[in-house]
Amino acid sequence: MVTNRQLIVIGLCIALSGCVLGSGPCLWLKPVRVTLVGHVHFRDFPGADGIDNVPLLVPDKQEYIYAPAQSHLCLAANDVQLVGVAEFPQSIGENSHVSVVGTLSEAVSARQYTRFLINVIRIEPLRPPR
Repeated sequence: MVTNRQLIVIGLCIALSGCVLGSGPCLWLKPVRVTLVGHVHFRDFPGADGIDNVPLLVPDKQEYIYAPAQSHLCLAANDVQLVGVAEFPQSIGENSHVSVVGTLSEAVSARQYTRFLINVIRIEPLRPPR
């Protein structure tokens, strides 16, 4: 027989699944579109044929992503590699504050240097507050 207390605990577990306490819901991998806000940094990584200069987004707030292939818990995304951008607008350079719309995926190849990638649909610089 299930008591009221057990039902409450089960209900809380279901309600909080997919959430990180204090951070809100986890982000989902593609095909779900997400918007991330943060700063762009260009980092050099050694590649098979030289140095790869890779654009990364460091989110303004800690983001958590649900990646069932790696864990049943949400995983922290401290930085996310930006992919699918052939050329950055001139207004976006090192340490630019931007908003990125895209779909998240997990890294699967040698030229993917962070745990998660965002396939960029749109990237826009954010104006600094006046």
